Amino acid sequence: MSTEQTRVAVIGGGAAGLTAALFLARAGLQVELYDQDRSILKRARLLNLPGHDELEGRELLDQLRGKIDALEVATHEGKVDDVSVEDGGFRVHSAHGGDTSVSYVVLATGQGTLRLASLPVETTEARQPFVKVNVVTDRWGATSVPGVYACGVVAGWPSQAVVCAGSGANVAIEIASHATGSFWVDHDDTRLAADPE
Repeated sequence: MSTEQTRVAVIGGGAAGLTAALFLARAGLQVELYDQDRSILKRARLLNLPGHDELEGRELLDQLRGKIDALEVATHEGKVDDVSVEDGGFRVHSAHGGDTSVSYVVLATGQGTLRLASLPVETTEARQPFVKVNVVTDRWGATSVPGVYACGVVAGWPSQAVVCAGSGANVAIEIASHATGSFWVDHDDTRLAADPE
């Protein structure tokens, strides 16, 4: 399967979901992002983000959204009602985005309750306060349902933005590696780096 034919649904628009969407799009996969704009990050002041003394969470979200918009990620505002398993993948059901067939699903739903009746992922008690449920994953973010991954707070990662973003990137690299057939890395562009002399 070529990356252009691989469609991934990312459910959640916080640091984990937006970073996953960014990395997946940069790998050439078609991304369907479902975002209710409910990330708690938009009310945070980030004091532990490398490279910044402090940054408003809303600024980070806006920067990430700007990058994925430039990559033409399809963004659907609103809630995903359900995800069902279908032949060769999944069908995402959303009143706002309609029904969409995808090859992979990324759950990045943060602190909220995960209510997807047709998607039988294994869950466990949440590790941190104020989180309703954690999805059980392996170290690469794979859940008990092949093709479904989870990242960020819903996967048990600490709620710091940089940690959740890294979790989203990790899941995206895993999916991109499966889709391309070899380990995929989103390399930094060093062409503009200053001459050390």
